[in-house]
Amino acid sequence: MNISLRLEVKKSDAINIIRWLENKNITQYLNEDINSIYSLNRIIENGQSDLLTYYLNQDGRFFLIDEKDLGCIGFLNLFTIHQHHTYEIVIAIGEENNWGKQYGKEAIKMIMRETFLIWRIERLVAKVKKKNERSINMFEHLHFYKTKETESYFYYSINSNEYLKSLK
Repeated sequence: MNISLRLEVKKSDAINIIRWLENKNITQYLNEDINSIYSLNRIIENGQSDLLTYYLNQDGRFFLIDEKDLGCIGFLNLFTIHQHHTYEIVIAIGEENNWGKQYGKEAIKMIMRETFLIWRIERLVAKVKKKNERSINMFEHLHFYKTKETESYFYYSINSNEYLKSLK
């Protein structure tokens, strides 16, 4: 598996993101709202594609997930929770034919290495809809701990010490 995370967002990437956010199969587990689609469309229509990276990084860090042979297949968003000490992960593999191929898991492993070992953050968290069995299994396999449960969501967390222990 040969994936990478990329910060720069091009017009073609934004068009893919819009397509993914319009797909109910993909968005059924996301918390993204329709305003994201409108905002991306507005930036593209106004010929301001050079602002896409800035726009998508306003609330944290936004990465595109690229696969060597397939190109852009999804995104990973880190929302800042506590002044750069905690980030919430939102991940989507936008191409349905790539679901179940471990791309999301590999992307999260990459971002865990980056955030814990280089950025030196304290914690990563995830809010996962209870019906999203793939994400639940993925976060538990990556040593995230269930910290809270509501009627609709499981909340997961891993801190830097837990991450370092998982590497052994």
